[in-house]
Amino acid sequence: MYSILLVDDEKMELEMLADYVRWGDMGIRVAGTAKNGREALQRMEELRPDIILTDVRMPIMDGLEFSRRAKQINRNVQIIFLSGHDEFHYIKAALSVEAIGYLLKPLDMGELQLLMERVKQKCEEFRISSQTSEVLKESYLRELVQESSPLIRSQWIEKLVLLPSSIPSSGLFQMIYLTVDPVSHYGLELVTQIRNFTQAEIPRSFLCQMKEGTFLLLCHKQDTAPLELYPAAERLIRYINDSNNLIISIGISDVQMGLDSLYELYVGARRANESKFYYGLGTCTRADQAVEPVYKEVNPEQAIASLCHAISHLQEAAASTVIHDFFHEMRTSKIDRDLVCSSSLRLITAIEQHFTNIIGGDSVNAMYVDDWRGIANYSTINEIENHILGVCHAILSLMKEKDKDKNLHIIHQITNLIDNSFSRQLTIEDLAKQVYLSPNYVRTLFKEKTGETILEYLTRIRIHHAGEMLKDKSKKIHEIAASVGYENVSYFCSVFQKFKGTTPNEYRKKQL
Repeated sequence: MYSILLVDDEKMELEMLADYVRWGDMGIRVAGTAKNGREALQRMEELRPDIILTDVRMPIMDGLEFSRRAKQINRNVQIIFLSGHDEFHYIKAALSVEAIGYLLKPLDMGELQLLMERVKQKCEEFRISSQTSEVLKESYLRELVQESSPLIRSQWIEKLVLLPSSIPSSGLFQMIYLTVDPVSHYGLELVTQIRNFTQAEIPRSFLCQMKEGTFLLLCHKQDTAPLELYPAAERLIRYINDSNNLIISIGISDVQMGLDSLYELYVGARRANESKFYYGLGTCTRADQAVEPVYKEVNPEQAIASLCHAISHLQEAAASTVIHDFFHEMRTSKIDRDLVCSSSLRLITAIEQHFTNIIGGDSVNAMYVDDWRGIANYSTINEIENHILGVCHAILSLMKEKDKDKNLHIIHQITNLIDNSFSRQLTIEDLAKQVYLSPNYVRTLFKEKTGETILEYLTRIRIHHAGEMLKDKSKKIHEIAASVGYENVSYFCSVFQKFKGTTPNEYRKKQL
């Protein structure tokens, strides 16, 4: 039976986890509990649990810092995070401390049981193989390549070279960083195939599994040619794809001398592998081809406005173009992955909020969770783009179904009238006359079908066009106000700030 340590700062939730979850039925024993990371570290030293289930956000020491320190105490401890659905950046950080999984609050018992089966399998794997020389070699190498301190690296090197059939202590080295995409396709049969291929095709190499679905191949080289591994790596990608219909992506380091260089080789190979976010899955990337991400904030506001307009008018091609252009800009600019993810979440959340009346409130809440999970786990920017395309096409399909209602034709007439006449003074009465209906009925119908009032739609269109005009510094503020239907400049500035969160002048400075 495996032992688990439960960590949560909420007393009721901690008691629920300890007393009401049927751990014994899952072959797990509760070793103890702790209410914060500092207390959990003390208990961990005392209890030596196999598994830790910890909340992410806690006082004194949060779950992420606790997990980093826990891994220093016991590299093999299996860590699972509990988090709220809006904590994307915490889950991203969880991956960096090698958490085996995460669970959303409130806890789903079926999901917990499935995850625990995987955790137990991992614990069993560690128990069976922990004493063998090859496993020790793999363990030491794993520590060595991730250690930034030269002093501690030298200690791991000393341990490594004392092992039987050790890696050579001197000479030239090059490294491959390999990932299975997605990691859910990872299996023991795949590990055997990768190992057999590398033994046959890449001599003087040692395969090390860093974590589930991620491998390191260390190669002892006889010359400095950096391209020597590239053809073999491409053959490996094709071999795995042909034999399993799976995708692996590879990053290749440059060549350096001595075991002490393995940390730099590891960083270079991993960064090359992470470039798949821009290049796509199944790619083989050398260190000199690795992308250097650009840390520039992306504002999705323009894309949100254009996408809402296209979907509202059932313009599927236009909606796809807006999404493609939005991601093309981030892809070509090589925007940092976290900024791409956060901008994408802002975009799709705004779209789903706008069309809540079409989707349905409960469905929108479920979509938020799906968006967060998907975008957090996708390996490439293409997958994120396809996710958002899928959501928007689903909304368009709902819109088309509802368009069978003849009243939507009236809504299209009204939005077209506003789109073409927003620069002049418009009243509900004017619009009602154009569609031969009473003003009160038009108000009610528009709100029911679009989720916003006619005034809200008119104002949004006006402010959108005003924002575009502000990019032309030759246009004065009062001219722009008049061009979008506002005679009073002060009132225009007030409305603009309400919608954009900034004054027209401040907005212009940001755009120029």
